[in-house]
Amino acid sequence: MTKDVYVQLKGILDTVNKAVVRLHKLGPKEYMKAVGLLTGDLYSAVSAVNLQLLDDDSVDFCDMNYLEGRITDCVHKDELIKQYKLWYGTMSDILEEQYHALNSWDEKFIKLMNRVKYVDFDRLVDSAKCSLMKLDGEVRDKLCAYYHGLEDMWGTLDIANERYDVITNRITALKEHREDFIWLYGRLGDWRSRMVLVSILYNWITFELDYIYDMKEANFTDYFDLDLVQCGEEEVVVDLGAWTGDSMQNYINTYSKYKKIYCYEIDKISMEAAKKNLAEYSNIEFRNKGVGSRTGLMYLAGNPMSSGNKVVSVNTGFEIEVVSLDDDITEKVTLIKMDIEGAEQEALLGCRRHIEEEMPKLLISVYHNNEDIWKIPRMAEEMNSEYRFYLRSNGSQWGPAEIVFFAL
Repeated sequence: MTKDVYVQLKGILDTVNKAVVRLHKLGPKEYMKAVGLLTGDLYSAVSAVNLQLLDDDSVDFCDMNYLEGRITDCVHKDELIKQYKLWYGTMSDILEEQYHALNSWDEKFIKLMNRVKYVDFDRLVDSAKCSLMKLDGEVRDKLCAYYHGLEDMWGTLDIANERYDVITNRITALKEHREDFIWLYGRLGDWRSRMVLVSILYNWITFELDYIYDMKEANFTDYFDLDLVQCGEEEVVVDLGAWTGDSMQNYINTYSKYKKIYCYEIDKISMEAAKKNLAEYSNIEFRNKGVGSRTGLMYLAGNPMSSGNKVVSVNTGFEIEVVSLDDDITEKVTLIKMDIEGAEQEALLGCRRHIEEEMPKLLISVYHNNEDIWKIPRMAEEMNSEYRFYLRSNGSQWGPAEIVFFAL
């Protein structure tokens, strides 16, 4: 926010406050006359400030529509004054917070968190729908097709049938976990990470693809950001969700050195492909198992050769052994990469001993639902508070995907 905008908004706030103080001092007859003259100006001023600071002309703690029919009745004078004073104090605090933001991305995050707090849920949902409908028709169709294929992760987006679960689920996440997002923002270790988080959240409510393009990593392969992750000859690497060995090939191409690699993959066809693709390298152990919070049996769901395979509790006819990493690997682990289609939280629970005692580098996908982005960092923090946290985006899909959380 520029100083000129700050001065302008502060002036409007102070003018409203002076008018309200004047009204408060008036007797019934003078009040009735003055309030009628001031009503339009007060409403306009309030709406203008709300829109500038919260991207919405209405806030849920000062309902101007509710007061409209009562404003000229002196019986409701105290209620009116109380509402305006609350509005003035709150919006003054918001103005100061945004003005003193460290940069434009910081200001955007502050604005969004205040908007989530002070704007009604239904208005936020309607605003997101309006943003969606303003997009080009072909883009909307592609967005609906994209989310349709991934509705088990984020919900349904079906404009034709007025299904907006994607929007309501994400507004719910923002409302219910606002404090978690604020905590994560403050815990992230660099501005690129914060930019990724802010871009994700704004894409949630606007669907604007520029946020996807702005946050995409362009310099390094998935997971192996050389500004963050350093590896050497004593590295014991665990790849959860090895698929065809692509991540470990990237690891070897990036670092060359390691002591041992464990590849976990639930699909036998993908595992055979991984063995073939990594056949020239030594000290790689392949385990056709799922990884969870405890050892047991579950079932495989998905298509062969798909990176979207997952384990489920419903009997699909394809049984798979699931283990906790703490039980399955006894030696010290130095790096754990996870991309296991929404099972990351369960797998993380099964790594507790390794994390608490050995503090391995954690490289975890956190985009398979609307919870992992904050919940997995909370879990890592609880297990070992010495970690530094980062986020990177490696995807260019129609929505936020291939988001990696780093605990280092």
